Amino acid sequence: MAAFESSNNPTTLGSIPKTGWFNLVWSVSIALFMWALDYASPAHQSTYGLLMYLVYAICLGYWGWTMIGMVFLADARRVWQRNPNRRDRFLRTGVYGLVRRRTQFFCALVCMPLACTFGYFTAQAMMSIFGHWQGSNTHIPFTVALVMGGSITLLTFTLDYMRVRLAAHEVRTEAAQRQAIETQLQLIRAQLDPHMMFNTLANLHALIDADPARAQDMLAHLITFLRATLAGSRSTLHPLKDEFNRLQDYLALMQIRMGPRLQVQIDLPSDLASFQIPPLLLQPLVENAIKHGLEPSRSGGEIKVLASQQGEDLVLLVFNTGRVPHHNEASDHTDSGFGLHSVRERLQSTYGAQASLILSSDPAAGSTHAVVRIPMSVTPTVLAAALSRIRPSSDLGPRLH
Repeated sequence: MAAFESSNNPTTLGSIPKTGWFNLVWSVSIALFMWALDYASPAHQSTYGLLMYLVYAICLGYWGWTMIGMVFLADARRVWQRNPNRRDRFLRTGVYGLVRRRTQFFCALVCMPLACTFGYFTAQAMMSIFGHWQGSNTHIPFTVALVMGGSITLLTFTLDYMRVRLAAHEVRTEAAQRQAIETQLQLIRAQLDPHMMFNTLANLHALIDADPARAQDMLAHLITFLRATLAGSRSTLHPLKDEFNRLQDYLALMQIRMGPRLQVQIDLPSDLASFQIPPLLLQPLVENAIKHGLEPSRSGGEIKVLASQQGEDLVLLVFNTGRVPHHNEASDHTDSGFGLHSVRERLQSTYGAQASLILSSDPAAGSTHAVVRIPMSVTPTVLAAALSRIRPSSDLGPRLH
């Protein structure tokens, strides 16, 4: 059965060990509560001691937890084998979503009294060992034991059911966020300018006869660029050097196509090369610079992609000369607007509100600047962690750790 695992919390969807801790805590709590009531009663004459309450509560709680847990797990596995379409219930409420009503009634009417009986006699056997510490009274009425055992078991599984629902909701939320980000990445990859691809292939076709060496060079860059783009689709974060290598291949293609009209400068300090960023983060900015700033200009221009550290921030600059877009032109253009919007959303979802993208132009100097600012002290949260923590499992039954 498909389940989700978490390296930090491996018991998100149901847990016998964690339920056992709940059971022990409730057993001790109820023992202390009943001892305090007995001690505070006006007729108190040291009828029962704290040790007796603890022994009975722990024995009753243990047998209730063991028997109910085993029946729940066995029924959940049986239901899953017969009806695997209940995956949605399992993802909402864990094992509890697979336990049938009749099984719950069976546990309440049969398993619970039976567990209390076993717990009662187990506690009596233990009290026979510690009896000389307790005085004359070494047992409590069976009805009191039945109430204690039922209360402990009910509180244990109720608390665990609430915990499982909350954890499952968190898992579904993270999965939905991951799906949204992956969809966004697919849209970005799908919008890799078809116009650029067609022009590149057309230039490649023309160069095959005119300049085979340049054609081979162009084809090599195209293959590397496409391979890197596909590899980036399988990750949510990658080193900054990989992003710059991909941009170098893309700009090399543009240089072959545009010739001397395009001047390129790329600078990545070695101490920033391993910093993790989302893949294809800078690609839309570079494409916009080529498409809106340099290609429309007869004389072409220069594009710079620079990385630097300013205080606690990583600053990524995409600078281009040539034609300067009018105000809000980029946001009015469908492709560019989507690219800039996706960059801003991915920055926010990865690094929070402290990350930013600022697009500005200087008509006097004839240049445009796109500045990405990322706080280096913030741990990326774009579900890179979620991808490592939430992995589909190929188990054939409900997974309890």
